[in-house]
Amino acid sequence: MAQTWGRRLCLLRLGLSGFWGGLWLILALIRLPYPYELEWIGGAMHDHCERVLAGQPLYVPPGADWFPYEYPPLYFWVSALVVRITGCPAFAAMRAVSILSTLGCAYLLSLWVRRSITRPDHDDSRKSGTIWGWIAAGIFLATYRFTRAWYDAERLDMLFLCLSLLGIYLLVCATDEAAKNPVGKQRMAYVCLSGLAFSLAFLTKQQAVLFMIGGGAALLWRREGRLLVPFALTALLLCAGAVVALNASTQGWFGFYCFHVPLANGIQLHLATKYFVEDLPLYAPLIALLIVPLWVQRHRAEPESRADRGVAANAVLIAMTGMGLLGSLISRAHWGGDQNVLMAGFIVLDVAACIAAGRWALRGSKAVTVPLYALLLAQFVTLVYRPDLQLPHAANREAGEYYSARIHGLEREGEVLCLDHGGMTLPRHFQRMALLDVLNSEKRMPPAFVAALKAHRYAAIVTDEPLDPAGKFAVVLESYRQAESLHLTTPWVVTGFPTPSPGRAVWVYRPR
Repeated sequence: MAQTWGRRLCLLRLGLSGFWGGLWLILALIRLPYPYELEWIGGAMHDHCERVLAGQPLYVPPGADWFPYEYPPLYFWVSALVVRITGCPAFAAMRAVSILSTLGCAYLLSLWVRRSITRPDHDDSRKSGTIWGWIAAGIFLATYRFTRAWYDAERLDMLFLCLSLLGIYLLVCATDEAAKNPVGKQRMAYVCLSGLAFSLAFLTKQQAVLFMIGGGAALLWRREGRLLVPFALTALLLCAGAVVALNASTQGWFGFYCFHVPLANGIQLHLATKYFVEDLPLYAPLIALLIVPLWVQRHRAEPESRADRGVAANAVLIAMTGMGLLGSLISRAHWGGDQNVLMAGFIVLDVAACIAAGRWALRGSKAVTVPLYALLLAQFVTLVYRPDLQLPHAANREAGEYYSARIHGLEREGEVLCLDHGGMTLPRHFQRMALLDVLNSEKRMPPAFVAALKAHRYAAIVTDEPLDPAGKFAVVLESYRQAESLHLTTPWVVTGFPTPSPGRAVWVYRPR
């Protein structure tokens, strides 16, 4: 009976993995040609890409027209290259990079799990590893909605995760005891390529530093000094060289935006509680799937030396799981950290749980596998979402057309500043969140922006909500007055934070 139930549950979990993976890909392809930002900050990301295409610098002093978000440039460089090669619009190119990166993440997850479960002394381990790798990829793709549906959006997170997972997998290959090549050159090549992948991930998002630290700690834990040195040198030299070169070419503004601004905004403990109270409980079945086999194994009568060797053999998995969860926690506690920052933690938790469960299923009886499969099904149930809510409909497209037409109409009178949406005006402008990042770090509005306000440089300033006279944008109201409103019944943004808020006015401010 247990064997029959185990087979049925196995087929069901494989079917669910394929279903959620296929569903995500269909949604992503439907959303690919959408001509407006899918996510609120996507328009600002679009402007970063457009500046690269135009040969304009990204990292300039905070001014009255442009300054960037606190991100390194690789994603914008890659997206601009795709535009040049294909001739497609910037939005489509950026989403294509995200889609391909997401597929790369799923593939690397499956390889990591399969390699970690497969054992040369167990005939069924390769098949089991392939199945659990497929499940890990399916859970990752099923988490699409609960990480704000960013897998295919015009954001840099998926490229960062793909490069990070590539670095992790190469490190796993270098330290795989079962497949260790007696020729040290191959292992050396793996760790050097791993360092290169992490360096590229760092040039996409600074959080890659945590995975580099995790990789170095794992090699140190394993006493792999001959691998630690080339890994550390490759990663450090490439990262340091890139930072020095970018700082030199931008007169230090790269370092200002990518290091000073995020560090100055700091950590807020009340935001960190969300991670433990709201976010991690979503993955309770996977957490149980990870803890139960480890708890049972820990209480089995095994020689201490064997247990120590087992921990060392899993050093990369343990270190990367810790760093992924830590990175999500830190980002969640950082001002502005949205649900997308959960992806790094959820991915490593997914991998660790599937590896632990897959190994336990190989050692245990058929009766043991039934509760493991049941926990997996429970995880899939917690991730159920409505696919239609992730798609832009005719009303969303009409809202984007209406807003864009009104902005272009205002531009006939002069320069227009859209505080909340990029990709709408010429010239390109900074966006609200980038301005708040600089304001929070410098404790004052950029002087050039204040001077532009006093000189009435903008014919109109458009915001998604009225400016508070006692708030951070009070300086705007000293030179501009609320003049009119645009009424939108639905937003064109369908991913993440819905702005403009449905049914609320968009306000237009004009010089006093």
